[in-house]
Amino acid sequence: MIDLAPVVTALFVLIGNCGFWLACFNRVNSTGMPRRWTKRSEKLLVSLCFSIPMLVFWLDAIPLWHWLTQTHDWWPQGARWFDSWGKFSLVCLAILGPVWLESRRWILPPANLMSKQGEHFHVCQHVDSPLTGTRFTAFLDRLPGNEITQLEVNRKQLMLPRPVAGVDGLKIAHISDLHFTGQLTREFYRFMVDRLLDLRPDLIAITGDIIDYRSCLPWIAPLLGRLQAPLGCIYLLGNHDKRLGDHLLELTSLLQSLGHIDVGLRDHYIKLPSGGSIAIEGNELPWLNRHQSQRAGDSAIACDSLRLGLSHSPDQIVWARTRKMDLLLAGHTHGGQVRFPGIGPIVSPSRFGSRFASGLFYREPTLMHVSRGIAGTHPLRWRCPPELSLLTLRTPHSEKSGQPLGRDVSPALSWQ
Repeated sequence: MIDLAPVVTALFVLIGNCGFWLACFNRVNSTGMPRRWTKRSEKLLVSLCFSIPMLVFWLDAIPLWHWLTQTHDWWPQGARWFDSWGKFSLVCLAILGPVWLESRRWILPPANLMSKQGEHFHVCQHVDSPLTGTRFTAFLDRLPGNEITQLEVNRKQLMLPRPVAGVDGLKIAHISDLHFTGQLTREFYRFMVDRLLDLRPDLIAITGDIIDYRSCLPWIAPLLGRLQAPLGCIYLLGNHDKRLGDHLLELTSLLQSLGHIDVGLRDHYIKLPSGGSIAIEGNELPWLNRHQSQRAGDSAIACDSLRLGLSHSPDQIVWARTRKMDLLLAGHTHGGQVRFPGIGPIVSPSRFGSRFASGLFYREPTLMHVSRGIAGTHPLRWRCPPELSLLTLRTPHSEKSGQPLGRDVSPALSWQ
């Protein structure tokens, strides 16, 4: 009869092993390495995660079999390879385990999230045309629970960390990670654009990874050309946009011709009809560094302006806090693409692991909203549907004005 003690030890060793390689995997994509080296590193890490345990159990097969089936000991005797690898894995578990458990508390949103209303769409029920552009994507779309052709439209009211004059009620539509690849058809994106326009935002923000292949450049004008709002559409680029190489300028020229504002290239300042203002900065690091203008010092930004930051990755939260941003919008992580009940995401390409995979976070003095994105190059999503968000900003002073909070109210600003 197999005893519980060796089984528990072996299980903890395997968890520690997987935890170590998962932590490495999550952080590879935050280094800014060339894509070919990033992908090679990811494949190497995955192979090591599984091949090392298999090799150890093969080399120490006899003593480990005896330990697991015939002893009551917590640790095997005479298993030289397991002894070294097992102790390393348990040390990793002891160090990384508490860090990972602490990161789960970030799944709960901060008090700045005043309300959230979501509407879930099975896009195939609203569109007659095919939504998948390849046979393989169509096959994956039919897998039980896969949500790649669904869409969640979220309306969120956010309380800003500080009073900012003239922005109470400002509505920002946040989308990210469109990933024009051909895996999803134009009809899917057209449906997403229709839902965004239904929200009637004051400002639209796109936080990178717009397109992967030059062949999809003709999609830009008919789809993104429809993204119009009173205060404009702002965007920056992500690591997948960099794949265009010499054709990257063609993408930005197309977006510029549509009237969209490239905040990855230079800062942008908006004067609001209400008398308030928005100072917008973009950060495309570590993949791109296109910013041409000198960053203005904090003293150069009016203290009563809304300080809005855009970055492709939530890793730039450190930069945003240094710049004293009120709100940072980010994407890149796709929400982890797979979220487990009660646990949340595990895989997330970030230096913070899955801590900031998606949702709303507050790190003084910055409020950060991370989008799950619209699509991806890996068409698999479980409990993590594509996301379109409308963020309605509230400021602390609105409580004193007697304006009701925590429900959908008419904005204090009038852009139309």
